[in-house]
Amino acid sequence: MRKTAIFIAVLCSLITAKAQEVNPLYDLQPVHFGFSILGNSGKLKFTTSEEMRSLDTLQRIKGINYPGFGVGGVMNVRLADYWDFRTMVNIQFVERQLDYYFNDGRIESLQISSTYMEIPLQLKYKSKRHKNTRVYVVGGTTYRFDFASDINTERSDTKPIVALHPNSFSYDLGIGLDLYFPYFKFSPEFRVSNTLGNSLVDDPYFFSNALNRINPKLIQFILHFEG
Repeated sequence: MRKTAIFIAVLCSLITAKAQEVNPLYDLQPVHFGFSILGNSGKLKFTTSEEMRSLDTLQRIKGINYPGFGVGGVMNVRLADYWDFRTMVNIQFVERQLDYYFNDGRIESLQISSTYMEIPLQLKYKSKRHKNTRVYVVGGTTYRFDFASDINTERSDTKPIVALHPNSFSYDLGIGLDLYFPYFKFSPEFRVSNTLGNSLVDDPYFFSNALNRINPKLIQFILHFEG
């Protein structure tokens, strides 16, 4: 991540140093297509149940985040001078973990893996272009389907699973930078995505029963390339 940030900073310096705009008519085109490379960190926001608080054996539950990645295609539609509509079709791989700490010193770790197919629908507001750079913000909603959901996986007291519903919606907020090149536009972007509603699949077994709700969250760093 540090090397990526340094690379982008150097790239911005090189572009802004140029006195002449490249591809000045780029933003007048009605539609642009491209692809995206996504890095993510998946977080599980959760609350515990009354059953957990009444247990003497369980001390606490802790969420662990892991880095993930994804790829996708992007379509950008010009609405006005400073407004665009953008949609994507992405595949993202996300890894998360819940650690259950017991009073006897035992720790039980449950992996929650997701393979998302997602379709974001976003509005993009752009600042005025300065030479070959432009700042923007995005906001919208994303539909996700999790191919790796354990909703139908057999589980029991001896086979602990915390399952998430495969279908979900989120609200998204992000900020990015458009960098213009002669034949394409490069846009690094930081975006936060928070799931709406409770994604936890209820079951009568201990590990799920200790939770009241789960709201998955994605922190994403995205590199867009548009032609």
